[in-house]
Amino acid sequence: MKKFFIKTLGCKVNQVESAYIVEKLTKKGYILTEKEEEADFFILNSCIVTARAEAEGRKLIKRWNKLNPDLIIVAGCYPQAYPDNLKGWGEKAQIKNLLLLGQKEKLKIDIFLEELPFLKGYTFSEPKVFIEGLSKEKEVEALFIERYFSRSRAFIKIQDGCDQFCSYCIVPYSRGTPRSLPLEKVLAEIEKVLLAGYEEIVLTGIHLGQWGKDLMPKQNLPDLLWEIEKLFEKQKKDLILRLSSLEVTEITPEFLEFAKSSAFLAPHFHIPLQSGSDRILALMNRHYTAKDYLTVLEKLYNLYPQATFGADVIVGFPSEDEWDFQKTKEVIEKSPLNWLHVFPFSPRPGTQAEKITPKVPPEIIKSRVNFLKNLGSQKREVFLSQEVGQIRRAVVETIKETEAQALSENYISHKIMLPQGLCLAKGKVLKVRFIAKEGDYLLGEVL
Repeated sequence: MKKFFIKTLGCKVNQVESAYIVEKLTKKGYILTEKEEEADFFILNSCIVTARAEAEGRKLIKRWNKLNPDLIIVAGCYPQAYPDNLKGWGEKAQIKNLLLLGQKEKLKIDIFLEELPFLKGYTFSEPKVFIEGLSKEKEVEALFIERYFSRSRAFIKIQDGCDQFCSYCIVPYSRGTPRSLPLEKVLAEIEKVLLAGYEEIVLTGIHLGQWGKDLMPKQNLPDLLWEIEKLFEKQKKDLILRLSSLEVTEITPEFLEFAKSSAFLAPHFHIPLQSGSDRILALMNRHYTAKDYLTVLEKLYNLYPQATFGADVIVGFPSEDEWDFQKTKEVIEKSPLNWLHVFPFSPRPGTQAEKITPKVPPEIIKSRVNFLKNLGSQKREVFLSQEVGQIRRAVVETIKETEAQALSENYISHKIMLPQGLCLAKGKVLKVRFIAKEGDYLLGEVL
């Protein structure tokens, strides 16, 4: 049977969808390989949030093309948002046997492999394109995955799409309007993965906090979280519920009430900041101020002082001056943020920000990015040092002869030294005491 190699770029949702694709294909008899030179065909689950991700995708395609595969499939965000651009580039770069699949089509990749006549053994020089618009999509397809290849945690996609139209972002065009997996289907998916033995569930979505607002009757994320809490309570096990990302405007009083009461919610909150300047936030079409952001994080910190607080920050947005940058720096310094993802501004064709001037010089952007990365590292260092001596729940991710790798509930990757005779199982939740810090890692012991 044919062997395939898959590469996933971008977000957690893409990773879930890739796991679904892998499971679909392996059930049909295709063989997953981790060696490019063994592959009969390649799959790229693409990302175009930044120019860098787009360029990385093209670089992979060109490399694979040199291996003369039966087929190169580029799926998801890149072909969905920029089909003509990608098709034209493929023709110019002389990429043979190139198949472009949109968001809906990639989830039916097995059908394309089985039914399309031009895939039956001969070369085609012009890219084949199968991309349907997303404007009529009303619901998220349930993606039940029995085993998340190589993963110890179960990721459940409960939402897709976004209509916020932040001025720098192409995602509304690559993912369509917000749509939700109905509550009963979410619970059914969670029950399945719990039965499969997973003890940490990660809820993912393109705009997770929008879950339920398109359903009839309307619901909100806390409604769902309370139902998951009830389901977890019935399991009589120490389970972990993690949320992939939330906007600051979605940390509502209802959410805070749930967070205050939950026995299972992971103390790990990824809340994009993007900028600490109110002027830049307005240009970005973000619907909050720096003060709003700090107020919400303070409320969460009061509930979970042990939490990892992560944030995305865009540096060098058009017209950002030194004053704007200093405001961003001040917000980060004042806040409990301890896990920064710092990105240089990347203009995306078709977005409003592409037209905003003046542009910030590249050397200034680079300097500011480096400054914030260093600031983020310093804050993370302090946080990790404070965790030594603390007891946390953790999920076992990998196991070797004398040590295991685990991820704590508050998102700290750490090593556990295994005493002789101690047997751990991958994916199980256990209690760990952090006993030492070694560089960027903590060392833990099982209690």
